[in-house]
Amino acid sequence: MNAAGITVRGEVLLGTLGSVLLGAGGWGSGALPGGVPDGLWGRPGTTLMCLGVALSYAGLVLLVTAWWRLGTRVADGTAAGWRQLHTALWCWALPLVPGPLLGSSDAYSYLAQGALAGRGRDVYVLGPAALGGPLAANVPGMWHDTPAPYGPLSVAAARAVVAVTGEHHVVAATVGLRLVALAGLGLMVWALRWLAAASGSGAAGALWAGALNPLVLLHLVGGAHNEALMLGLMTAGLLAFRRGRWAVGTVVLTAAVLVKAPAGVALLCAVAVAVAGRSGAWPRVRRAAGIAGVAVAALVAGVAVCGQGWGWLWTLRTPAEVRTLLSLSTDAGRLLGWLAEGLGWGTAAGAMTAARLAGLLVGLAAVGYWVRCAPEVGAERATGLALLVLVASAPVVQPWYVLWAVVPLAAVSWRRLGRGGAKAAMVGLTLVVMPSGHGPTWASGIAAAVGAAVAVAAVARWVPRERPVREPDAVVPRAAAKAPR
Repeated sequence: MNAAGITVRGEVLLGTLGSVLLGAGGWGSGALPGGVPDGLWGRPGTTLMCLGVALSYAGLVLLVTAWWRLGTRVADGTAAGWRQLHTALWCWALPLVPGPLLGSSDAYSYLAQGALAGRGRDVYVLGPAALGGPLAANVPGMWHDTPAPYGPLSVAAARAVVAVTGEHHVVAATVGLRLVALAGLGLMVWALRWLAAASGSGAAGALWAGALNPLVLLHLVGGAHNEALMLGLMTAGLLAFRRGRWAVGTVVLTAAVLVKAPAGVALLCAVAVAVAGRSGAWPRVRRAAGIAGVAVAALVAGVAVCGQGWGWLWTLRTPAEVRTLLSLSTDAGRLLGWLAEGLGWGTAAGAMTAARLAGLLVGLAAVGYWVRCAPEVGAERATGLALLVLVASAPVVQPWYVLWAVVPLAAVSWRRLGRGGAKAAMVGLTLVVMPSGHGPTWASGIAAAVGAAVAVAAVARWVPRERPVREPDAVVPRAAAKAPR
């Protein structure tokens, strides 16, 4: 084993230690359920909570440090190829599986909606409060009476998990939902490898930028978000289109839309590329009509199988009722509202509505532009850039929403994501959310600072600063040699 391989093993071990600390810290600081009969995760006291926060932030610092250094190794060619990064992914992901939710309590809403659907109730009319019991009790108060904003396939996955675990076993149901997220992650990893190979990009770099991303580990695995399933289906559908199997790709991308609607951007971009690839007007019309027919059939069949009807089309705007600090349009609305009321030009509510509407129009215009450009830049790049603008201009933004754009871009442009500014943005978005998903208190903030400081000191003391010199006989990553014909 050469020096490069030893260095990669060091990064893998550093990230694994970080993941273990993050998972262990979640037992005191995660999005813990209350009133569960299992009592497995429980509600800690202040001391245990602060200790958990310190452990979690120490783990996060180690994890993002390992990810950053590993990206540098991949970029300069001193890291090994796909196999070692694939090992790193599961070493970093699996320690998060048995612990409490991290970064958000949204998964409790998924489970409550799945339980409602299992009782035959309409989740697009009723909120979790109609369910009652421990699942509903752990849904954040703002969502108690809110219908599900997710597609019927997401609801069906949660319903299947609850059917296995029962409604009164919150811990088991949460772990089951995390297993669904891991399945989506596995599908995404497989698709990223072959998308990168088919596009001429490095498979190892695509895995590093896409699946090993700390946002993926913290929120898609730790938080069990349904983005994992959506992105797995979305990348698999894009791969099918790239291989010329547009019918399969259309079905898979439609399934991704049935998880979360933003995947529809990928379908539009893939269709634009597939249609442009035909010469002559009539062949293009036939291809477009064929894809449209398959998409409609898949949509109708998917809705029928999931059994939740079409109400999800009218609840897509539900998340926009939340206001977050990461939304540019919402932040602009706050500023305009302050100015409008101060200068007597109008009301804060009117300014907020106007700013959010403007942001939404900018996002839709960007989608239209990149769909038009897709035949020139490729479906993956067009999807990523369109979703990046859509997320940036949306009325509400959560840190993990950035993955809608990052994952398809990782397949074809991972080197851009490996630049210092992009990596710093990923790290900032990873650290900005407390493990509990709530805002920090004085105690938790101090504990986070202490944990992070200890981890930084440990990294500075024990992680070598010298970068290994690349050996002359370094080999090309194996994925490049296995590119599909």
